[in-house]
Amino acid sequence: MRINRWQRLKWTIPVILFLTTIIDAAFPAIFPTAFLGNGQVIVSHITLYYIVTFAFYFRESNILIYSFIFGLFYDSYNTTVLGVYATLYFIIAYLIIKVKKYFPKKMPVHAMLFFVGIVILDALVYVFYNELGTSMISMTGFLVSRLSPTLIFNIVMAIILYFPTRSLLNWLGYEDYIIF
Repeated sequence: MRINRWQRLKWTIPVILFLTTIIDAAFPAIFPTAFLGNGQVIVSHITLYYIVTFAFYFRESNILIYSFIFGLFYDSYNTTVLGVYATLYFIIAYLIIKVKKYFPKKMPVHAMLFFVGIVILDALVYVFYNELGTSMISMTGFLVSRLSPTLIFNIVMAIILYFPTRSLLNWLGYEDYIIF
């Protein structure tokens, strides 16, 4: 029996998002701290990378539903407040879906949307936990110790994931994934 494009999308996207959520949770424990300065923290956003990828390149992927579900999974696995990442993943996927028609489907645009998604996600998580009173870090401290290392790390990860992602998108039926 031959699997069509829709069936591949239907089961591949949840599997990728599940695996990346597990990797995101495990990565800080295995990342060498020698690369970080005093008090610096990196947050792996590989799940967000693939949410942005699927929202940007596919129309019929049900990414809004998947982004919310895997955001809840991420929340239950990594945070103390259920629904923060679920809501933010959903909002970011929705924004990508709404703006993608104005941009060419090129890797630099995809990387830029991922970069903006990280800034939105981490800034809103910072504001949420700051308003909740569980985070006492200043805005400057947040920018220097968390956002900057997180952006650098995730942009490097996006570069590393470019070729596997291109192959995955080709296998899923998207053939117009080119660098420039």
